[in-house]
Amino acid sequence: MKFYLIRHGDAVPSQALNADAIRPLSKLGEAEVATNGKWLHQHLREQGVEQLDWLISSPYIRARQTAAIVHQHCSAMYQSESADATPDGDPQQFADWLFAELAVHHTRAQHVALVSHMPFVSYLVQTLDATRQPIVFPTASIAEFELDLAMQRGTFQGLTVPDTILT
Repeated sequence: MKFYLIRHGDAVPSQALNADAIRPLSKLGEAEVATNGKWLHQHLREQGVEQLDWLISSPYIRARQTAAIVHQHCSAMYQSESADATPDGDPQQFADWLFAELAVHHTRAQHVALVSHMPFVSYLVQTLDATRQPIVFPTASIAEFELDLAMQRGTFQGLTVPDTILT
């Protein structure tokens, strides 16, 4: 099963201490996400896949906006939010939930994506693939994993960064 871990696009700066959850994408962020949304669509088509099976996002505004742009380029059969996928979320708790959901409710899913934040995405890399150290995700980057549902772990396949695919 393929799992795509996406960091949200560039966001406007926080104007207040408690405003992190409501920060929207900047124009640059929208462009970054559109670029990588197009890349993901093409990547899926090269595998003979027309859409994602499941698209999950953090409930924060910039993650929801990122998921909406990704969905414009490669639609998803099912969408949901996870309060565990916030910047200070627990990656192990999220991974446990993800594997349980895949085993019980999304048994046919083959292509799943999550939109979340730093540092959560960085630590989720190591949680899924214990052979990897946490990595820094530039905004709108997409990490690809092959998930082994029986073993409840993943194998990191690579990271796509918007700058590397912009034309």
